[in-house]
Amino acid sequence: MELKTIFQQAQADADSIKNQNDLENWRVKYLGRKSAISLFFKELSSFSPEEKKEKGKEANKIKESLLHLFKQKQTDLEINFKPKIDFDFFDITRPGEKLSQGHLHPLTTIARKIIRSFEKIGFEIVEGPEIETEYYNFDALNIPLGHPAREMWDTLWIKPKTKNQKSKLLLRTHTSPVQIRYMETHQPPFRIIAPGRCYRYEATDASHEIQFHQIEGLMVGENISLANFKAVIETIIKDIFKNKVLVRFRPSYFPFVSPGIEVDIKINSKFKNQKSKLKDEWLEIMGAGMVHPELFKRVGYEVNRWQGFAFGLGIERIAIIKYGICDIRMFFNSDIRFLKQF
Repeated sequence: MELKTIFQQAQADADSIKNQNDLENWRVKYLGRKSAISLFFKELSSFSPEEKKEKGKEANKIKESLLHLFKQKQTDLEINFKPKIDFDFFDITRPGEKLSQGHLHPLTTIARKIIRSFEKIGFEIVEGPEIETEYYNFDALNIPLGHPAREMWDTLWIKPKTKNQKSKLLLRTHTSPVQIRYMETHQPPFRIIAPGRCYRYEATDASHEIQFHQIEGLMVGENISLANFKAVIETIIKDIFKNKVLVRFRPSYFPFVSPGIEVDIKINSKFKNQKSKLKDEWLEIMGAGMVHPELFKRVGYEVNRWQGFAFGLGIERIAIIKYGICDIRMFFNSDIRFLKQF
C-alpha cells in the first residue's frame, strides 16, 4: 500500500473515533508494531540507496503526522469527556475533601530552628551580599592571590562587565566575608550570626552540592576564648538535637583563624528509635577557630585588646543528621514526595 494511501485511510478512520477504545484500536492499526507504516520501515533495507533516502524521509514525515493526529485525538477525548453524575441523591453530611496545604521547606525549618537557638543566647542576625568581591571573599580573610588555601574554595567567578572593572566579582564561597563587612562598621564587644547561601564549583555527590547554606558566627570581646566557643556550640547543638547527638572537636586549618577547629557530630547510639543511616558516622558540620589577629588589624581594631571566635555552620549537614537523610541533593530536586514528609 502506498504511503499516501495509508495516511489518507488513517485520517478517515480517525474521524470515526468516539472513545478511548476506538483510539487505542486506531493506534494499534496505524502505529503498532504490525502496522503498515512499521512494516514499510522493515522493507526499506531492500531498496536502493536513493530510494531508501527518499522513501525513508517520506515515511518519517507520515509517521510524525500520525503521531500528531493521535495526540490531538487523545486531547480532544479528554476535553470532551464528561462523567455522568447522579444528582438523584447527594449526602449533605458527607465530609468535604481536605485541601492540601503547603509548608516550609525542611532547610527553612532547620535554619529557623538554628537561628532561634542562637537568639536565645544573645546573638544578633546580620546579612551580607551573595555576589562578593575578591577582596572580602579572599584577600581580607588572609587568602591573597597565589595563597595555596584558595584551592580549598572552588570559586564561581562572574565575568566583568567592563575591562575597567577594578574588583573581581564572584559568588561567595562561604559566609565569612560578612565578618569583615560587619567589623568594618561596628566596634566590639558583639556576637552575631549571618545566615546565607554559598556557592562552589565542585562535583555534586551525596554530601556536596554546588549551592548550600551556612550560618556564619562571630563573637568578639576582651576575654573570649576557645572555652567560650565550646560552651556556645555545645549549647546550640543540644538545643537543636535535644541531647541526642555526640559532639567532638578536632584541630584543622583555615587561613582566617588561629588555631583552627572542625566540629563533628553523630547520633548517639543509645537512641535506637532514631531512623538514621548515620548512627555510627561522624559528620562535619562546621569549621571554626579563634579569629586571626591580622583580621582585627585589617578592620582597624586596637591591637592585642580584642579576641574572638568565628565559625561557619552547614545547615544541610544539620538537616541530614536531624532527619536521617542520606543524600544532600534531595533538598534541591523539588521532588514533592520527598518534601511532603516534612
